[in-house]
Amino acid sequence: METPLFIENSPKLFGMMFLPEAEVRKSTAYLVIHPFAEEKKSAHRTLVELSRQLYQHGCPVLMFDLRGCGDSEGDFGTVRLDEWLTDIHAAIGLLKSSAKCERLNLLALRFGAFLAQCYDREHPGDVTEHIWIEPVLKPADYLRKSLRHKLMKELCTDGAVTSSRDGLLQELQGRKSIDFDGYEIGSGLYRDFLSPRYQDVDPAKTENGKKGLLVSVSLNGKMSKSVQEAAALYPEMQTLCLQMELFWNKVDDTDSDLLTESICNHIIKGNL
Repeated sequence: METPLFIENSPKLFGMMFLPEAEVRKSTAYLVIHPFAEEKKSAHRTLVELSRQLYQHGCPVLMFDLRGCGDSEGDFGTVRLDEWLTDIHAAIGLLKSSAKCERLNLLALRFGAFLAQCYDREHPGDVTEHIWIEPVLKPADYLRKSLRHKLMKELCTDGAVTSSRDGLLQELQGRKSIDFDGYEIGSGLYRDFLSPRYQDVDPAKTENGKKGLLVSVSLNGKMSKSVQEAAALYPEMQTLCLQMELFWNKVDDTDSDLLTESICNHIIKGNL
């Protein structure tokens, strides 16, 4: 059964629970963590299709919107990373109590993988394994690159740009917010991106090593740089390379059958 709901967090978080009947339900549940800003909107349909595929294989799944995102309450422009980690904790609590699962895995796309990594370090033992699709593990670098693409798009569309990447970053450092493709990014969130608390990703300093699956998505089918970097940090994680369009930055729908089928096959066969 697919059930829309609100997680009684503060603020309330909107979610969709995919809960198979008890007689066919697997013992491993999956919490889906969406990507950042506009990438969430572009990837939504793909993540829904992936959740439905897992559900049809008997896996309980919870998709939810972090505070300030989608249909959840909260202000995106003032959110901090520790608040998003609190949201993940609340979602995990609901999924565990609803699914009565023995194992809980995090399925995260792009920036969602960074949040999954941070959560696992601060709550060791809550998560069994991870599935990260094209993980973004250095959010400050990700924001810098995204701002560069934003300004290039502005130049191509309007024939001129009204700001510079360095100027925008200086505004964030100066405790001002900036517009990022229609999303207000606050200076507090940017400072979190730079904080040693969230930047220290040395697996030797964590209590539990990451296990699970790293999924590379590229036009040539070769392992992407982001997955290479994640695999070097977490060598116990398996890798899967898929040749397909980058669906998280598309305005129109992208065929995601290869992604959903490949991940589901890997999960069922590998019992992730």
